[in-house]
Amino acid sequence: MTAWDDLLGTALVGTGRRPFDLAASGIPGAGNVTAGTPEAAVLAEAALAAGYRRAGWTPPTWRGTRAEPAAPDDRPECTPAAAQLLELLLTRAIRLEAGTEPLTTDWLTAARDAGRRPPHRLLPELLRPGTTTATARGLVREVIGPRGAWLAGHNPAWSWAATVPPGEVAERFATGTRAERVALLTDLRATEPARARDLVGETWAAEPAATRAAFLDTLRTGLSGDDEPLLERALDDRAATVRAAATALLDHLPGSARARRMAARAQALHQRGGAFDLPGEPDEAARRDGVTGHREPGLGRAASRLIQILAATPLSTWDTRWIAAADHDVLLGWTKAALRQRDQDWLTALARHQPTPELIAALTPEVAAEILGGRQKLDARFGALLAAAPGPWPAAFSTEIVGRLRTGKADAVLRLAARAMAEHLHPAALAAVENWLLSLGTDRNPAARTLRGIAHALTIRATILQEFT
Repeated sequence: MTAWDDLLGTALVGTGRRPFDLAASGIPGAGNVTAGTPEAAVLAEAALAAGYRRAGWTPPTWRGTRAEPAAPDDRPECTPAAAQLLELLLTRAIRLEAGTEPLTTDWLTAARDAGRRPPHRLLPELLRPGTTTATARGLVREVIGPRGAWLAGHNPAWSWAATVPPGEVAERFATGTRAERVALLTDLRATEPARARDLVGETWAAEPAATRAAFLDTLRTGLSGDDEPLLERALDDRAATVRAAATALLDHLPGSARARRMAARAQALHQRGGAFDLPGEPDEAARRDGVTGHREPGLGRAASRLIQILAATPLSTWDTRWIAAADHDVLLGWTKAALRQRDQDWLTALARHQPTPELIAALTPEVAAEILGGRQKLDARFGALLAAAPGPWPAAFSTEIVGRLRTGKADAVLRLAARAMAEHLHPAALAAVENWLLSLGTDRNPAARTLRGIAHALTIRATILQEFT
């Protein structure tokens, strides 16, 4: 029994039943304690013993394997002002109607492009948004650097940002849950796409259908013609979900054998220009290539099959000059093909002919600004197009669009596109926004509240650019 145990025993049963010998307790310093009563002696010795236990306790020797330190990060740290701004954005101390996420993305993008890093103390705060929002993970990974990846390896919730040692990849893929294996494949596709594809192929036959479909979907990252053999194999899969996943990926490979087969079917239906015959019932080969009974809204089965065939045919088969005379179903098929193949020539030609939010969103910011800049009518349709335009918007377009909305008193367009304007306007438009705001002259005007939010976001964005220039 230790002196502390003896002391506790006396305190529990009382000094009358269990006398406590202060001098014989063995606790260092007990000889210097004087007490008038046995109870006072117990309390005095408890104070001394507790202090001794807290200050004099020797921790046990660590017998585990010491973790290797993080790899060095040679990037210079960002400026104190930039660090303070990032902290305010991450903690949401800055209040914006559109939220702080777009400006946080701007900060991370500027830091990455400038080759600078955030302060190490903010790494935990940076890892949290990536944990809750998967779309932010790629950018966060680039900015946190080796120390952030090292830190993530010590918290299972941050495992998405941790670097998996090459020697552990196969074991983790074999023993992880489906979600963990999918995350591992997605990360591996960004750096070693062939290795990730090989892992999928090695266990393909033994995986359930849902897992095979999920594994195929990871090939979207770094998709190339090298993935075609596996996708062709998946076209013969017994599960419809797996076949659908394969055809969805092959739609993005206009140089594949399936694309050539679809082109042959489309050319057999082609009359002239943008005119096509409607296809009949699909044969077994067409069904294998993904021609299904799916019906487009408001269209019959034959027209829907034509759209499916055109959507999977390489756009190099056709001529953009045929767009003006094409029927609705043909335009729909070509639009789907352009979006999947990311063909900027076709996307631009289709958007010039008949712009839609989906087409505008797929264009480069410069081309989208050019097309929108030529549209005169500031109606709800224009507001939807402007809201879809990708950013960052060019400086000239940003200033021009603010002036047009102000002159045209287009408050409805302002409401529809407010979030996009806060996210994508160039800081050069800040003066135009502030002048518009001053001209309103009242806080009760709904447009004034919207403009204040936009001006606030532009001010922060300008500061970000300044700190990383």
